[in-house]
Amino acid sequence: MADVSEYKATFELLDADGDGYLSTAELKNLMRALGQEITDTRAVEVVVAADQNHDGKVSLEEFAALMARFPARR
Repeated sequence: MADVSEYKATFELLDADGDGYLSTAELKNLMRALGQEITDTRAVEVVVAADQNHDGKVSLEEFAALMARFPARR
């Protein structure tokens, strides 16, 4: 499993409502801020792919695991 502490600060910035989870709306806001619009369908697909316990949300642990799948490019 990925080191959660490595992704905690980023996760907290993305978790706009502070509920401890990332929603599809928060994911869409992130992508918009990065200059990339994504559809509702694509946002749902990303959440489903990351949502290991199938509760419809992405926790910090799930976010860390997702990010660990995609090594940083330098």
